[in-house]
Amino acid sequence: MKPLESIPEVSALKTETEMVLLSKSVLQKIKAMRHQFSLVETKIADCVVASPFRMIRMSTEEIASASGTSQASIIRFCQKLGYTGIKELKIILAQEIGNLHPKTLSFIEFVQEPDLVEGMLQQSIEGLQRSVVTLDRKMLDAAIQAISEARIVDIYGAGESYVVAKDLQIKLRRLGIIANVDPNPHLQAISATSLLKDDVAIGISFSGCTKDTLDAMEFASRTGATTIAITNFSDFPLAENANIVLETNAVDALSPYGIMPSRLSQHFVVDLLFGGLLVNEKNRSGEAYELYNKIIQRKMQQHD
Repeated sequence: MKPLESIPEVSALKTETEMVLLSKSVLQKIKAMRHQFSLVETKIADCVVASPFRMIRMSTEEIASASGTSQASIIRFCQKLGYTGIKELKIILAQEIGNLHPKTLSFIEFVQEPDLVEGMLQQSIEGLQRSVVTLDRKMLDAAIQAISEARIVDIYGAGESYVVAKDLQIKLRRLGIIANVDPNPHLQAISATSLLKDDVAIGISFSGCTKDTLDAMEFASRTGATTIAITNFSDFPLAENANIVLETNAVDALSPYGIMPSRLSQHFVVDLLFGGLLVNEKNRSGEAYELYNKIIQRKMQQHD
């Protein structure tokens, strides 16, 4: 009797399954392996596919309740997909959906708002209010102190978080603080490796799972530099591996609609750091800011 592996159809199936498991895409794995799922696993898969953004913040117990299954079934489902457990699946899923193009996502909740202006305003206000409640004041004070004493401040961010990173860099330079940010993720990583223990590295990521930002922060941490995370999700890798965490909590789930209040909340944290440095370091920051204003005034006069 021939061994199963020698049968072409079985061998091909095994190879296909192995290739699927090597893929890092949660949604692709679910689609490709759907025919192998039991009834219980199908229920869990449907729950993930239907609400991938909300899945990120749900506990195992909540997922089990939403899918009508058990916590043990959730763990087995994750392992069948090739993950160690629910946490690894969530991290990979967060990275995956963060890269999806907006046109592939559902904006039903967004377009159903009768007044677009009022709807966006309300979302932004609520996001800022949640951020104020969540933000740890001791962490904020520690971040301000660390930045004020730093030799160099390195800032990392990708996509829209890079825009926030650039805003932070400009504000710190106004206060006479040497701050660097580079749009190239490779150069961010290289810059991170050159830091010293007296330096500060700041990683900005809405999801807390952006790989390039995580890599740069890991390199910075190895040098002994103080690491600060600005993120919406405190239970994901960026926050877990940082010395100081500034959580925005602008939205309760990853979604394209949530990006707007989240970005505003990130800018709010940047302004808090700027204001704190300006108040706490009156002599140094005040003089630098006055010099900055004089330079701007001179530049404006040159263009008149």
